[in-house]
Amino acid sequence: MNNPLAIFSAMIFSLMINIDAIAQDSDVVCLPEAINIQEGDVVSADVLNEIFNRINRLQTGGIITSDLTGKWQCTSTLRPGGASGTANGYTQNTLGLFTMTQEVEITEHSDFKVRLKYPHNFGQGFQETNAQDCLAHIVNGKIVVTNALTDTGDYEGTCYNTGFYDIQMLGNQCFRMENINESISNCKKINLPPASPTELSGEITSNSNNTSISLVWKAGDAFHESYEVYRKITVEGEYLSIGIPSTEYLLDNNIATGNTYWYRVFAKNTYGVSIGSNVISVTIQ
Repeated sequence: MNNPLAIFSAMIFSLMINIDAIAQDSDVVCLPEAINIQEGDVVSADVLNEIFNRINRLQTGGIITSDLTGKWQCTSTLRPGGASGTANGYTQNTLGLFTMTQEVEITEHSDFKVRLKYPHNFGQGFQETNAQDCLAHIVNGKIVVTNALTDTGDYEGTCYNTGFYDIQMLGNQCFRMENINESISNCKKINLPPASPTELSGEITSNSNNTSISLVWKAGDAFHESYEVYRKITVEGEYLSIGIPSTEYLLDNNIATGNTYWYRVFAKNTYGVSIGSNVISVTIQ
């Protein structure tokens, strides 16, 4: 029988290759965050649901309007031909394609629309245009862009990128969007939450007075400010927080002989919370 974890890994690897092929000519590259499962880890229902949800988002382009709010670093690539040129901040790369990277600020405009402000046209390098001020919302994997002056498809001197385009969530806080003149933009959120902690493990330590579980893990990246460790005491139980350490270590003293404990760690910073670490279980004999 095929190992389901190997199947998941192969699916993600295939997706990463396909996405890399799409974005390899851009400064901003969107890749899915690795799924962190080790030999011997507990693959519980919540972990499986999270994996399936992430795969589904990658395959279906799962993105909603509220996902767009924030500041983004976006690289636009022009199609070869008439739309290309060095206007609007575009330069020619080693492959002969014209690309431009800029910061895009997206704020909430109404209950179902967001407002995009950015210096340069997403899809035009042959003629200078002014800074862009656009409105947008997402419908069934398409982004509908209008101008911010009259909220119509007319340019109105404020938004040259109006239209109806494909948009896909390609990774955690990273999306790919088509725009005018068959251009492509890869956008990665600035000031991201930290990456998922990795290699969580636990060791029982005992002395004459006390038995504890020593938990250690590795940082997913350097952007965490703290961690939060969660524990549950039954398979069907709810994970509850047992500590917010600032380092990759926590000692759990609140344990009893004969019980099994399940643990998972999340990294945190000002901008949000990471995906959870691998899950481990420890049984006190």
